[in-house]
Amino acid sequence: MVAERTATIIWRMLESIGRPVFLWNVFPLHPHEEGDPLSNRCHTRAERQACRSLLVWLLRTLNPRHVVAIGKDAQSALADLDIPAVSVRHPSYGGQTEFITGIATLYKLPEARRESRQLSLSLT
Repeated sequence: MVAERTATIIWRMLESIGRPVFLWNVFPLHPHEEGDPLSNRCHTRAERQACRSLLVWLLRTLNPRHVVAIGKDAQSALADLDIPAVSVRHPSYGGQTEFITGIATLYKLPEARRESRQLSLSLT
């Protein structure tokens, strides 16, 4: 099993919301460099467009209160698909505190829950 720091931060923060959350990527597969399945690369516009109908169907079916774009790539992808969304900072590359603050503000989490999440997000 590979521990993924960003996913750990996101899931720990989402747990503090205390109500159901559905998490989906605008491109729901793992884009990687050819021959290196553990690498990451940005999905292409063509890949995103190929999955558009699935994303639209999910949003219509689930009818969420909020669509939250985690990071600029998600925000751009949703805008490109004409899907309105609130954006929060992606927690990678130094964005952990801004991500926590963004989610806490959006979901009106008490200050104590924000602080406890911030302290418990480091991996060992």
